[in-house]
Amino acid sequence: MLTRAEIKATKEELQANYRRLNQPEATVLADLEMNAERLDAVLNMESTQTLATFGRSVITLEDKLKEQGIEMVPFSRLGDHSANHWFPYQTP
Repeated sequence: MLTRAEIKATKEELQANYRRLNQPEATVLADLEMNAERLDAVLNMESTQTLATFGRSVITLEDKLKEQGIEMVPFSRLGDHSANHWFPYQTP
């Protein structure tokens, strides 16, 4: 489990990477196959999301940044595989 501080840091890192992507929300929604409410829940790490949805979203975001040659803000806690046993996130 992540502590409150780790959740806050991960949320900030995720949102920073989303901003770096700089794509229209409609494009991101189509890529993730989700609606705006679900994307908002993922970006805010709300409990209404599933771990699978969160994990797939992080991986897709990372892939999109790499495709565009944009440096990703590293995840301080998700890069630690001991905290990351829920989904196959490979890049620290």
